[in-house]
Amino acid sequence: MKQWSIKFKLLIMTGLLILLSVILVSFVSYHQYTKDFEIQSTERVQQIIEQASLNIDNYLDDLSRLSVAPYRNSAVMAALETTHPDSEIEQLKKTRTIEDFLDEIMIIPRNDILTVFVLTDTAYSSGRVQTNIDSKVDFHNFNWYTEALSTQESIFVPAHMQQIIKNPKNKVFSIVRQLRSTKDTEKIIGIIKVDANYSGIEAIGNKVNMGSKGGLFIVDADQNLIFSNVKGGHELDLYQTMLKTSHSKTTIRLDNENYLLNATPISRANWTVVAVNSVAELNHNAVKTRNIAFLMAIISSFLAILVYFFFIKRYLNPLLTIVKLMKEIDHGNLSVTFPNNRHDEIGYLGSSFNEMVHRIQEMLEENTKLVREVYEANFLQKEAQIKALFNQIRPHFIFNTLNMISLLMQSGKEEQAVDQINKLSSLLRGMTNWDKEITLGQEISLLEAYLSIQSSRFGGRLEYTITIANSLGSYYIPALLLQPAVENAVIHGCEMKKEKTIIHIYSDEDDTNLYFYVRDNGKGIDADKLAKLQERVESLVYNEDLHGLHSAGTGIGLVNVNKRIKLKYGTEYGLTIDSTPEVGTCVTIILPKLDVRKENRHV
Repeated sequence: MKQWSIKFKLLIMTGLLILLSVILVSFVSYHQYTKDFEIQSTERVQQIIEQASLNIDNYLDDLSRLSVAPYRNSAVMAALETTHPDSEIEQLKKTRTIEDFLDEIMIIPRNDILTVFVLTDTAYSSGRVQTNIDSKVDFHNFNWYTEALSTQESIFVPAHMQQIIKNPKNKVFSIVRQLRSTKDTEKIIGIIKVDANYSGIEAIGNKVNMGSKGGLFIVDADQNLIFSNVKGGHELDLYQTMLKTSHSKTTIRLDNENYLLNATPISRANWTVVAVNSVAELNHNAVKTRNIAFLMAIISSFLAILVYFFFIKRYLNPLLTIVKLMKEIDHGNLSVTFPNNRHDEIGYLGSSFNEMVHRIQEMLEENTKLVREVYEANFLQKEAQIKALFNQIRPHFIFNTLNMISLLMQSGKEEQAVDQINKLSSLLRGMTNWDKEITLGQEISLLEAYLSIQSSRFGGRLEYTITIANSLGSYYIPALLLQPAVENAVIHGCEMKKEKTIIHIYSDEDDTNLYFYVRDNGKGIDADKLAKLQERVESLVYNEDLHGLHSAGTGIGLVNVNKRIKLKYGTEYGLTIDSTPEVGTCVTIILPKLDVRKENRHV
């Protein structure tokens, strides 16, 4: 994404903003619409099932009123109160009275009433079609009969196949009520049972359309299913879930689908009518509208991006031109210029760009000049340091050495003179490597040549020992690193006192550093001179007056050595001087322990 052009980023960001804005508005509108629609649907469905409940209640009320019809016929009540007729004629008369009454009931224009029974010791019946009592059936064993004897309220028997008659064919719904004597209200003289065609409730329930996934069902107080046209067979699960919410209007989830439930009671029968609506089905049209809105949002976004593309291309071309010119500058071409013929913000940017290029050109010229001056200054400083180093060695050392060789030859000691000449030649040849790294072994060879010459010169007043581990001989160090310290030991030792001078050169090491020590038993340096010398040694700034240090006995060579070490390895390395008057001086050189095996590396 970081590699995308600004034009592409603007197009993507604009398109996403437009798309997300439209989708967000569509989603919020859809959410609010479905929420309002569910509320409206809930209220509408509630009204529908309340009307259905009222119709069922009226239907049950008609059947209930039919069950008290015997009380309005005194002949029937008198016949029922005659529990044991005196003769068969009386029994026949009783039977005819009751059945004629039942036949009159069946004349009413209610096609849903199929059969009416009056049950005493004997079962009496009348039906819309010819029915025969099944004498093998003991109606006293039915639960509804037992329950009717225990209450004066109507008992509603859920849907069941016709009972008591032979060859039952119809599914009926019944109302059962006990009949009490009008003379002795505590006396039960019979039971009336009215069988109504179940299609009456079905007709009312089926008139309520709750969609292909919804429906209507009726349950009683014992959660027996009275009626249902809900597909799927989850009526009781839905009802039990709704009971847990304690609300007559609720939304529940079953089988990965949300259902909207509305419930209303039928108090006469202690039933509950429950309407089931699939939320997905209710919102089907809303989902279609939402999808169309989303599609239009995507199309509109692409059209907006297309239009915006041409605007971006037109207005960003000057800016992209500046970017292109900047890439040219990045490749070193400073001759580019933005053709500024605009007077807006882009024009101001182009003018600033041209001014920036011009200033870069001027700065580069100034920088080149400064670099040249610094280089020349450093070169001159380096040259001065080299001259100071060589001047330290050349004047008195070479003169004294040549004088000693001359005396040896005059004394007839030609072999010793030749040996001293060879050592001086080796020493001078080693000095030609001042700008390179040499092995510690080569440095030690130079020291031995130098000290051998000085020992011969002082004739027994100078002794020296070099005890540097052979294992360190392959380590590379800057050339002539130890020689100035050794030379100072000779100058401040042998030249300043008549007693024997002993110079000891030795080394030490740890895991990270190498330590070289040049110790003598010379005159030493007092505290003030030692502090000034140490201060000059620690200074990394070249001083034009350093040429006077030697004459003052301070040792310019030590300054150069310390400076070379710190510039090459870092300020944590270098040279320190420890001296005690009349005891001697020790110069310590600290180098990093680098296992380098490459020759001829420039310092």
